[in-house]
Amino acid sequence: MLNSYQINTLLPEIIIFFSVLSLLIYGAFSKNRSFINVNFLIIVVLTIAALSLFFVNSKSAVFNNSFINNDLTIHIKLFVLIVGIIVVYISSSYLNKNELNIFEYPILLLFSILGMLVMISSNDLIMLYISIELQSLALYVLVALKKSSLKASEAALKYFILGSIASAIILYGASMIYAITGETNYDLIRLQGKELGENMMFSLGIVLILSGIAFKLSAAPFHMWTPDVYEGAPTSVTTVLVSLPKLAALTVLIHLLINPFVYQIESWQPIIVIISILSMLIGSVSALRQENMKRLFAYSTIANIGYVMIGLVSANEQAIETSLLYIFIYTISSLGIFSFIMLIRREDTQLSNISNISGIARTKPVLAFSVVILLLSMAGIPPFAGFFTKLYVFTYAVEQGFLYLAIIGIIFSVVSAYYYLKIIKTMYLEDSNDELSSNIDKKQSLIVVISALIMLLFVFYGDSLIKIINNIYI
Repeated sequence: MLNSYQINTLLPEIIIFFSVLSLLIYGAFSKNRSFINVNFLIIVVLTIAALSLFFVNSKSAVFNNSFINNDLTIHIKLFVLIVGIIVVYISSSYLNKNELNIFEYPILLLFSILGMLVMISSNDLIMLYISIELQSLALYVLVALKKSSLKASEAALKYFILGSIASAIILYGASMIYAITGETNYDLIRLQGKELGENMMFSLGIVLILSGIAFKLSAAPFHMWTPDVYEGAPTSVTTVLVSLPKLAALTVLIHLLINPFVYQIESWQPIIVIISILSMLIGSVSALRQENMKRLFAYSTIANIGYVMIGLVSANEQAIETSLLYIFIYTISSLGIFSFIMLIRREDTQLSNISNISGIARTKPVLAFSVVILLLSMAGIPPFAGFFTKLYVFTYAVEQGFLYLAIIGIIFSVVSAYYYLKIIKTMYLEDSNDELSSNIDKKQSLIVVISALIMLLFVFYGDSLIKIINNIYI
């Protein structure tokens, strides 16, 4: 039995776990309106879990220090739960229109979020592996949700096979770390690592674990699955993939680099540099010839993960804070962009090609202008949020002696501006052949506009957000 201290530490996870089991039984036995009811109840559960974080002890650990809470983990969990609420909120109409309104969808999403929360608090390699599998298995099924779609089945199979290989690589790396140190706890590995210095097997274990985490982040050269899965999965699932798993995986990577592997910086630093450069190169260049927006933003994700990695290279506290800020802003932008993609329809057909939004600015000016702000922010154009996040990342890279990384980042930021501007050109300067559906979902439109406002107003509240991140970082 769990005692009161353990319950307090695990409160949001306990709430979600028992809610998932209850809703699974409810959905199985409820014949009418089960999807609508379960979808609403999932939002309630996520809201309660988010509120419960305010009662969790910010300095707590359970299971022999395998599961920890601190200010950083609690704030990232809160952000994950808020994003989860938004994703469930905007997905309901999309799922109804595309005949994917089955009660299993929100339950699988909740299972995945549970895995992410445990990932964020993991302080042990075994706990980390179990939480990654819990998150991943649910996502594999969500990608394959549209059983009638050949693309969805192909995407799910590719995601499952490559994801399983990545998980096996993480497990193999963890076994090497255990073979050398005899420990799986991060804190104890750190102590052993200080004594070991540069040990070949220990370094190889680090390389394997980082490679598996890079897969979850969609970082090159472990990105092969990303474009096909983003395109083949239902757009609501792609919205999940582009946001929530990236937040959890980045938090895991930060914990690994600053705790168990902090004394092996010479082993992993070159790897992070290579991953960063390859991600920016492959993501930016490959996106130039994409006509499908989901594939385009898949490569955009890869490129942006490259920028995030720049902040992790030095393992400097301020640089890592900029990486966190970058991923927060990118997540909000992605929510807006994929909400926009979800609402692009013609009659009963879901559309995703750039040509499908030709001339949309004439019929839906507010929506088009909001998308312009989001795209310019992603491109790093001032005075939008994306410009400041890139500026901070590049500035700290230069201060830490990685001038070449900052220069490469700036070059590929200029390259990436082309495909963002191409979308804007299509919306404003090209004539529309066929009118899009006039019945636009208000929930999705609202998220697009709110996301754009956040990008626009960042110049006024940015300092406050940076101070918050400075206060929570540990």
